[in-house]
Order: sequence, then structure tokens, then C-alpha cells
Amino acid sequence: MKKSLLFALAAVAMLSACNNAEEGDKNTGNATASDLTEVRTVECVASGDVVYVHLDSVLNMSKLYAKEGEALNAKVQDFQQRLASAQQSWAQREQNLAAEYNKLQNDAVKLQQDYEKGLITTLNAQQKSEELATKEQSIQSRMNSLQSTVQSESQTLAAEEQALAEEQMVVMNRFNTLLRQAIGEINADKRYKMIIDGMTVIDSDPTLNISSLVLQKVDELYEGGALE
Repeated sequence: MKKSLLFALAAVAMLSACNNAEEGDKNTGNATASDLTEVRTVECVASGDVVYVHLDSVLNMSKLYAKEGEALNAKVQDFQQRLASAQQSWAQREQNLAAEYNKLQNDAVKLQQDYEKGLITTLNAQQKSEELATKEQSIQSRMNSLQSTVQSESQTLAAEEQALAEEQMVVMNRFNTLLRQAIGEINADKRYKMIIDGMTVIDSDPTLNISSLVLQKVDELYEGGALE
């Protein structure tokens, strides 16, 4: 379910007004990785030597992710389900063949015992022995076929997994390209001496969180065709 996003800034130029932010805003608590889902409407983001950005939140709420990332995630989930189903099928078929082979071995032992006890004729024992040999060949043939199937399907799935991993890397590279450009434009005047990932922040003034500003700029660049 999409959550609404209220941007903290209308434009980058509004950063200059941050020094006049009311002290009451500092009592809202520390920012967390979910801050972007329920951002209060404020006039500006504080200017300071160090500010931070929740990169995961910016990625997950970006328009790039909504258009490209979510579709890729659906493909990954579908692949994982098909992989699990294939592995389960292979294991079940192998188990069935093993059970069939064990039964065949038990039948061969019983046949030998019955023959030694004189419970069946030599002719019958020979016929049953030939039947068991035919069944064993069939089981072995199906085992070989299963091994070939597993090898072939495994190679296909591995190739698909590699392709999905490459697609994931492309999406991340595209996001990182937008992120670097957005940060560059936001901090073009070098007002911030350092911009860090919010994951490293333990305690801070919430007005130093510029995640909403970065998200706004990333979306602006994406819609403006910065990646084309």
C-alpha cells in the first residue's frame, strides 16, 4: 500500500531559512529509516556541517523504484517460487525412485529365500528374476533421466538467476547515478561539509535529515529524463 509523502521542502533555495527553525521541531525524536513514510510539512531543512540521508528509504520511495524496482522484485519472487518448486519436484522424484529401488532389492532377497526353501520352482524363480532385472533397468534408466533433467533445469535456472542479479545491479546503478547527481545539485554551494547515510546515525537533530529533499530531487531528475 502506497503511503503519502509530504515533502519537507518546496525548493532547494529554501535551505537558507533553516537557521530560523523553531526549537519545538527538535522534540519530535530521532529520525528512523521509515521517516519518509510520514514526513511532517516543514518550512526547511537545517543547514549545517553534517546532514544525513536515509538511502534505503529514498530508494524504496523513489519513482524509479516504483516503476523499475517493484517490477523486478515481482520477477525475483516468481523465480524463487519456481526454483523452490523445481527443487521440491527433483527431491520427490529421487525419493520415489529410491523407494522403488529398495522395494526391488527386498523382492530379490525374498525370491532367493523362497527358492532356497523350495517354495517356488526353478522356472518360476527364473521368470521372476528376469522381471526384477527388467524393473531394475527401468529404475536405473529413470534415475539417469532425472539426473539429466536436474542438470539441464539447474543450468537454465542458474542463467535466469544471473540475469536477474544483473537487472538488480542495473537498477541500483541507475538509482546511484540519480542519487549522486541529486546530492551534487543540492550541495552545489558546498553548504554541507559532509552528507552521511542515516544508517550510521545514532542520535541527531531531525532537522538535519535531508532525505525528503534528496527524494524530491531524485524523482525530479528521473522524471526529467536524466537517465536517458
